Order: sequence, then C-alpha cells, then structure tokens
Amino acid sequence: MTLDPLAPDALAAVAAAFNATEDAETRLRYQMVLLAHQGKAAPEIARLTLRGADTVVRVLHRYTSGGLAAVPYRVGPGPSPTVTAAWRAELVRVIEVDPRSVRVPSAVWTTRLLAAYLAGATGVAVSLETVRRHLHAADYVCKRPTWTLKRKAEETADYPGNAPGWKRSWRWHRPRLHPSPTSSRTSRR
Repeated sequence: MTLDPLAPDALAAVAAAFNATEDAETRLRYQMVLLAHQGKAAPEIARLTLRGADTVVRVLHRYTSGGLAAVPYRVGPGPSPTVTAAWRAELVRVIEVDPRSVRVPSAVWTTRLLAAYLAGATGVAVSLETVRRHLHAADYVCKRPTWTLKRKAEETADYPGNAPGWKRSWRWHRPRLHPSPTSSRTSRR
C-alpha cells in the first residue's frame, strides 16, 4: 500500500508532528506516513523502519481514515472489568470485621477466604491475585497472620495465659550441663 502525494498543508502537519513528538514509536509511525508520501511501498517501509509490513499497512490505513490524530499507538481497551463497585464496597466492609461474624469458620481473613466469601455474597468470582490487588488499592497489606491470644485472655478470666509468670521461657530454668567460660568458678588443674 502506498499513499497518494499529500497536500502541502497535510505534509507540513505530518512533518511538524514528526518533529514535535517525544515518543519514539509515534515518531516512527509519522515517519511511515512520510515515507509512503515519497512513494515507497509497505514492504520497503517495513524494511526501513524495522517493523512488520502489516504494521505499516495498519498505520497508513489509520492515517487515511482518521488523519493525523489516528497515527499514534494506542493500547486497546481490553476486557471489561469483572469487579463491580458493590464487590469493592463489600470487600472494604468485610475486611474490618471478624470472619466468624459473617459465618466464615476462620480466625483471620486470607485472600482465599475473601475470594470465596465475596463470590458467594456478590456473585462475582475472581482470582486470589485480584483480591490481593484490590486490598492493596484499599491500603491493606496481605501478610502472614500474627497469632495472638489477647482476645482469648480478655474474654476468659481463668485463661492459662493470664497466670503470673506465663511469659517466662523454659530455657531460663533448665540446669546448665557445662560451666560457661565466663562462670565465676575456677577450674582445677
């Protein structure tokens, strides 16, 4: 595919856009239009610009149908998002409550439990990575749980952890098998 020679004002507009752009890929696409204006065919332009002939043809079709604004590279829209606003709102609401309060048999939330709960509650099933990304977007961090017994100790007065001295380690109470070099005992010879 080649282009008919451009009108002087169209050629000046392409040349101005070529010189003004900061993006290298966009500059290369404007160069394709300028080379086509010089009468070069798509395979020859592809060889000169180190791109495929199909890319050259696509750029030239975009220029002829949409003008100068259609030349720069654009990312496709992609699939529509599966996560809804109701799903996000439920995620933010439920992350702050105890899992048992919403009938999830666990002491802590995991991304797997959140994904399963939200699929049942909202009807939108997503991957664990999607849950993690949306937690991160809501300023939450996924990490391994830290197990504490504070809640049990506060709920039950006779909980063993409330006994005095329960934090002491057994290591402090075991007898020494060998005297340490810094011991106050003197050795006999």
